[in-house]
Amino acid sequence: MMKNSYLLFMTVILLLAFGLSACERSAASSMPGVESEEQYPVPDAEGTSDPMAQLEAITTQTAIAASGGVDAGAASADEEAAPAEKSVPTETPQPQAEPAQEEEEGETQQEEQAVSSEEVEEFPIPDQYTLQPGEFPFCIARRFDIAPSALLSANGLSSSTITYPGTVLTIPKDAPGYDLGPRALRTHPTTYVVRSGDTANSIACLFGDVDPRAILAKNGLEGSLPVGQTIQIP
Repeated sequence: MMKNSYLLFMTVILLLAFGLSACERSAASSMPGVESEEQYPVPDAEGTSDPMAQLEAITTQTAIAASGGVDAGAASADEEAAPAEKSVPTETPQPQAEPAQEEEEGETQQEEQAVSSEEVEEFPIPDQYTLQPGEFPFCIARRFDIAPSALLSANGLSSSTITYPGTVLTIPKDAPGYDLGPRALRTHPTTYVVRSGDTANSIACLFGDVDPRAILAKNGLEGSLPVGQTIQIP
């Protein structure tokens, strides 16, 4: 009688154990978002695993559930393994000087130095002078270093007198020098580009104290000047 009772008791215990195991497996598979035991580690129901290992499994399962089904540790490892994009420095364009302009300025300076290093040919002052187009008494006074008042007086003229090309002026030889400021109106020696209507005489008046005969001699010219030509002003 005792033996039969013991067998019956053991049978009931085994049935209860199988029933509990089936319930645990059914509950685990029916949880929303659960795909497999491999993704969500389940502690050993029979208690044969190490307690620390079971605790670690529970912690891992909780972390996976909190991160939306992704292993946070694996995601961090993937992020660390992904290479960071390298920033490429942007080069700042540097301003550049205009070489053509620098070359022209250098050539002009060299020409001026070459002209200034040479001696300027001097020409005698004539007793009389015939005005050419673009010339007037004050221009002649600067050119020959004569006081304008002395030049006008020697020719019976006044400062308001209008003169024309072809007017013959007497040049006084004993007159004082030009006394109305500097004789030069432009800096020279230098170069000059001939324009339409220019003559050696009119260009000489632009510079003030330059003789037109010196301009022609310096450039090896006679009479007219080619328009657009660069000539040297002594």
